[in-house]
Amino acid sequence: MNSEIILKSFMGKNLTEYEAEELVIYLVGDEVTESTKAAVLSSLYIKGESLEEISGFSRGLRKFSPLTRIPGLTDIVGTGGDHKNTINVSTAASIVCSALGIKIGKHGNRSVTGLMGSADFLERIGYNFQKNNEGVVLEISKHSYTFILAPLHNSAFSKFSSVRKKLQFRTIFNLMGPITNPLDPDVIIIGVAGGIDPLTYAKVMQNQKKIGYVVSADDGTDEISISSNTKLLKVDGSIREHTINPKEILGRSYDIDEVIAPNKDEIYLKTLEGLSGSNEICSKFIALNAAPAILSNELSQNFNDAYDLALKAIKKGKALQKLRMIGNFKEANLSGA
Repeated sequence: MNSEIILKSFMGKNLTEYEAEELVIYLVGDEVTESTKAAVLSSLYIKGESLEEISGFSRGLRKFSPLTRIPGLTDIVGTGGDHKNTINVSTAASIVCSALGIKIGKHGNRSVTGLMGSADFLERIGYNFQKNNEGVVLEISKHSYTFILAPLHNSAFSKFSSVRKKLQFRTIFNLMGPITNPLDPDVIIIGVAGGIDPLTYAKVMQNQKKIGYVVSADDGTDEISISSNTKLLKVDGSIREHTINPKEILGRSYDIDEVIAPNKDEIYLKTLEGLSGSNEICSKFIALNAAPAILSNELSQNFNDAYDLALKAIKKGKALQKLRMIGNFKEANLSGA
C-alpha cells in the first residue's frame, strides 16, 4: 500500500479508481487502526466521494468475497432508508423476473432501516442462505435465482462496523450496498431513496460498464411508486432520463399506504399476496418494479409491455411457483410467520 494514497486522501484530493481500490484493500487489513479508518472515511466524507472512489471501493470490497463473478446475472436492489415500510417489492420483483427466465443474483441483507429486509422475507419462506460458490452456480442453473446474504459473503464490511458506529455521519459505506454484489451482475436496477443523488449510481454503473436503471420516486421511496411520478435513469453506455407516471400505466392513481404495513407479519403477508395475485394493488406494485429488469434483459420493447408481462406472470401463478421452488414454501406460510 502506497502511503502517498492515504496522504492524498487526507489532503482532500480525489483518488483515481485504482487508488481507491488499493486504499480499501489496505484498510481491511487487521493491522490498520480504528483511528486510521476513521480519518480516511472522514476525509472522504468532508471532500465528497467521487464516482471513481465509490467505484474503486466497490471493486476492492468484492475482492474479499469467496464468490466469483457469474456472467449474465441481474440484481434488483434498493438503497433503503426511505422509512416507508412498503412490502418487499425488490425481492418480489426479482422472483417475478426469475419466473420469466431472467437469471437473478440478488444481493441483500436483513432490515437495517425498515421493518423487514429481503433476507427477513426469504428466511420466512425457508430459503437456505448457506452455500458456497459451487452451490450458488448450481442454484442459478436450477432455479435462475440465488440470494447472496451480504454478511456471509461480503465479510470485509464487518471490518468497518465499529468505526462506522462511532462516526456521527454517513460514510462511503452507506453508498456501497447496491454496487457490491460479489457476483458482479451485468444488469442492475437500483432504487434510490430521497436524499441520495441517483446520478451518482448511474455514473458508477456507466463506469463499470453495467446496464440497467436507477429509479427514484417523487414521494421518497426507493422504488417505482404507485402514488407519484418516478424518475428513471437508463444506463446502457449513455445515461438517459425518463419519467414514469403510474396513473398512465395502472389506469388510476393509488395511495402509497395501500402497499405499506405496520409490522413484519403484515409486510410478509402483503408481499405473499402480491406474488400470488390475491392482492391486486400489491401485484401491480411488484409488476411495476419488475419492468425495468425485463426491459434491460430485452424481454419487451417498452415499459408498458414489460409491466404487462410481469403482471401476467403473477396472475398465471408463475411467481408463486418460483417462490415454492427457491424456498421450503407451503401454503400455510400465507397465514403468517
